[in-house]
Amino acid sequence: MRRRRTCLPVLLVALAAGALPLAAQSAPAPAGLRTDAGSEAPSPLPLSARIDRILQASPMDRVHWGVVVFDPASGTFLYQRNERLPFVPASNMKIPVTYGALALLGPEYRWDTAFWTRAGVRPDPDGTLSGDLVLSAGGDPTLGPPFHDSADQALAALAGTLVAAGVRRVTGDLVVDLAAWDSTSVPSAWMVGNLSSRFAATGGAFTVGAGELELEVTGSSLAGEPARLTWRPLGNREFLENRVRTGAYGSAPRVETHYLPESRRWVVEGEVPPGARVARTLASRDPVRQSAEALTRALAGAGVEVQGETRLVWDRGDPLLGGCAAGSLPLCPESERVAGLPSPPLYEVARAVLEPSQNWMTEQLVRTLGAELGEEGSWSEGFRILTDFLVEEVEVDPLELHWRDGSGLSAYNLLSPRAVARILDDARARPWYELFRRAQAEPGREDSTLRTRLLPLAGRLFAKTGSISHVNALSGYLLRDDGTEVIFVILTNTGNLPAARVRDAMDQVVLEISRP
Repeated sequence: MRRRRTCLPVLLVALAAGALPLAAQSAPAPAGLRTDAGSEAPSPLPLSARIDRILQASPMDRVHWGVVVFDPASGTFLYQRNERLPFVPASNMKIPVTYGALALLGPEYRWDTAFWTRAGVRPDPDGTLSGDLVLSAGGDPTLGPPFHDSADQALAALAGTLVAAGVRRVTGDLVVDLAAWDSTSVPSAWMVGNLSSRFAATGGAFTVGAGELELEVTGSSLAGEPARLTWRPLGNREFLENRVRTGAYGSAPRVETHYLPESRRWVVEGEVPPGARVARTLASRDPVRQSAEALTRALAGAGVEVQGETRLVWDRGDPLLGGCAAGSLPLCPESERVAGLPSPPLYEVARAVLEPSQNWMTEQLVRTLGAELGEEGSWSEGFRILTDFLVEEVEVDPLELHWRDGSGLSAYNLLSPRAVARILDDARARPWYELFRRAQAEPGREDSTLRTRLLPLAGRLFAKTGSISHVNALSGYLLRDDGTEVIFVILTNTGNLPAARVRDAMDQVVLEISRP
């Protein structure tokens, strides 16, 4: 049985057929126009005219605008412009991803990064575990900030679960089972020039620290000597090559980084003054291998000796632990869970994605959906699962939705204002709606992408921002001056204007929407 829905789909059909009068599409004329939230200034202009005045003024008339304002209580549209046209949505793409994950996996869903042995094999009284120890990796996006102080702390916590289980020595290998996910680390539509940046950090079945590499260069005490290079999480010591020299006193620091894909390592070069420190945060670019190496170090640091080697298993079906197939250890009766680290619940991850607009975690969510509900942890399977849900249950028109990544970093994604409005409206009928709403960015909140924007609407605005080249977006929920809640969607493309100017106009539109 389908759950009861608002009248949004019915109204859209009626509007398309011209069955509703214009008055049904717009709010009644307000008593006044206010220049900022809370101040009174009489004006006869209805909301539609006030929004049009902003969008049609030069140079905003050069921008492609897609705008929807929907009143879910009455089921009426207060404003629409290009509502069915697909737009490049930037980080508004995170709305269907996080909403689909919450709906399909449940807000209490948790990842489990766990160690497994053959069934019946337990550590001896002296802590010796015979045979291989297998880490079953499922793409947990919480093994680092903000859920742990650092990737090192997350690895220490994971290693600590083995110590708590009585393991002090492993006679076999440490095997990292990655087979439930494909080995692709970058969405095909990302720009090559972005790949070294932290906002384009890559992931996989086992990745710590949000796929980021934190490095620090420190000048020696004497000019001409090599500078000191450290990085976290520390994996293979040959992963970074240090070519930085110590410059003269008073010289300006100059540090450059280059990733060499043929050798899977970073080269750091340049000069820093004596004693000076320069910090950089980069995308790891080889996060799975480096995370596995860092785990080996964390186990040693916790007092767990692995006598064999560290092996990565990528191919589904490879035999593990006496015949268990790689990629399916939790389902194999020949395996047994020894220890592990469950993640925080999904609703906390959704907030860590939406509030600061975290790209890497979003991509991990897409692939988790593919692994849990599809054939494998891949983008194609995750997108298939999400599309089926949004089209069949939320009734999003498939022509108004096109995936190339989950985070919105790609300029090839497409999403219509109407599709976003449908998703936001559908959320209101869920028992966990308040968790989803509170996961959005809010004005003035410290880690929010709205920290410095729309401050008069603090406590009343819950929205997702979005910004890439020539794209700006803002969509969410707004409590108006009269206490009613409306859904709004603003997508802008190709204005060839500074992003700050477009955002200012968007914020003016939101302020007008707040005034009945």
